[in-house]
Amino acid sequence: MRLTQSTYFIRILLYAALFVGINLLAYQAFFRLDFTADQRYTLSETTRAILRDLDQPVTVTAYFSDNLPPQLAAIGQDLRDLLSEYQSFSDNNLVYEFVDPGEDEEKQAEALQAGVATLDIQSREKDQIQVLQGYMGAVIKVGNQEEVIPRFPGVSGMEYLLSAGIRKLTQTDKARVGFVQGHGEPGLNQLAQARQELEALFEVDTVSFSEDPGRWASFKTLVLLAPSQPLPPEHLAQLDQFMQGGGRLFLGLNAVGGDLQAQAPWQALNTGLTDWLSAKGILVEQAFLIDEECATLTMQRPVRQGPFIINQQIPVPFYYFPFIRDFAEHPVTDGLEQVLLQFASPITVLSPDSSLQVQTLAYSSASSGKEAPPAFFNPERAWTPGDFANGRQAVAVSLEGPVAGGSDTKMVVVSDGDFPLNPDNQPTLPENVYLLANAIDWLTDDTGLIGLRTKGVAARPLEKLTGEDENGLRQTFKVANFLFPILIVLLFGIIRAQRRRRRQLVWQAQDFR
Repeated sequence: MRLTQSTYFIRILLYAALFVGINLLAYQAFFRLDFTADQRYTLSETTRAILRDLDQPVTVTAYFSDNLPPQLAAIGQDLRDLLSEYQSFSDNNLVYEFVDPGEDEEKQAEALQAGVATLDIQSREKDQIQVLQGYMGAVIKVGNQEEVIPRFPGVSGMEYLLSAGIRKLTQTDKARVGFVQGHGEPGLNQLAQARQELEALFEVDTVSFSEDPGRWASFKTLVLLAPSQPLPPEHLAQLDQFMQGGGRLFLGLNAVGGDLQAQAPWQALNTGLTDWLSAKGILVEQAFLIDEECATLTMQRPVRQGPFIINQQIPVPFYYFPFIRDFAEHPVTDGLEQVLLQFASPITVLSPDSSLQVQTLAYSSASSGKEAPPAFFNPERAWTPGDFANGRQAVAVSLEGPVAGGSDTKMVVVSDGDFPLNPDNQPTLPENVYLLANAIDWLTDDTGLIGLRTKGVAARPLEKLTGEDENGLRQTFKVANFLFPILIVLLFGIIRAQRRRRRQLVWQAQDFR
């Protein structure tokens, strides 16, 4: 059938309308398929709720250089895609722009004044290495307030930084978190990473037992970390009184302690908290937890090389610093992969009050043991499997209910008080900080950002095999490495011989007369 000119025109209009309709539908019903294990490229429900609840405009100015190397330029594209989704879910209450400071001195000064970090980036051009200045940060503005993200470290944590910044600027009432002082606890200057993480969502301050009880009541959660001096009964009663009124408590307790620099034996620490916890059904043993899944220390050892003896740096497993990788399903441990503890102790849950909900949050590995004080570190010690025969041992627990009598409350106990510290201003593992921050979020009735904090953070070490499994697997790999190349060569030879044989049969079947 021959089409008329009007029919052509109608078809063009229909195709154009279909094209526009599909684009409008795609704009309104945006979606993407995300096959990553932690849904890294999908906005969480927490972020969507924050964006839906926006009642005033939010502006995000991203300072990103255009001359970044490909691996860093990809971060800028991921941020652009993420902000596009933020804008869509916020019903356009969030707007964003990208600014390339480039060689523009005015824009560079604007970025620096806002707090965006300047990066020195190495670039190779024409076989020469050049150091360029670049920018990978952003400024979030709500009204007259602003929050600066000096640098985006990568896709991991990008959503958390944006959502926490927006939440910080739009949140009207911040819960107060107090770090208890007065018995040798570390100050906030030794908790730089944790303090930075917490101050985005809470009002963080210190508090002592000598202060007015009214000030104690102004805190929603108290944090008692690594006291090194005994707490008198009246101070323990003050903690009970705080929880009886509904206050929450995070307790990082050192039941034992050691000093790698000192020659003295490592001893139990008596602060009065172990007995105080025992009365609540939680026994923190005054023993050193040792674990085959542990950190290593680098030590100098003499090694003979020919006629010479040379001191070499050799890694030595330090079983007293366990890596904790076995976590329960709980908001406090949501998204955690591994945490490093120092001189931790086993925790045993005694017969708790039936009105309390007690849950173990974290365990050592199955190859762990315990050692009674006093203890010494001997790098020459010959450890045996019998030293690690106690199986999984608890190192962190949570309690809910009338923990101290009176009102319902919450408490988290970890058998190491040093895990979130920054000794000598050295950084600690991010997930050590996340464990403390997640616990305070949960204790303070959850800001909703727990899952975002660890989104994209993954430390997945290879599974360690021991005993017969290790020997059998090693033998299997040895045989496979020996036989596999031979089998490949034999298979190639057989296939080639068969092809030549078929070619000969074809030639023989042909009549050349």
